[in-house]
Amino acid sequence: MNETLEQYKEQIANLENDGALNSEMQILLNHLIEDLEKCVQQNLSLRKAVLKSNSKESRMSSKLRDALYE
Repeated sequence: MNETLEQYKEQIANLENDGALNSEMQILLNHLIEDLEKCVQQNLSLRKAVLKSNSKESRMSSKLRDALYE
């Protein structure tokens, strides 16, 4: 996703250099990129939390399984 973000930034920079964007559009696009970066970070954090949660659940079930076999 970082590569995609960088491509978006490059495209926006090219449009700015070509003069194809007015100041309002530049501000809007910059805000959208910032929001997209935040969403990517939140997504990564949530994925880590889910993986951590799943690994704890599997340990709990293996402990329960071991206790049942004893």
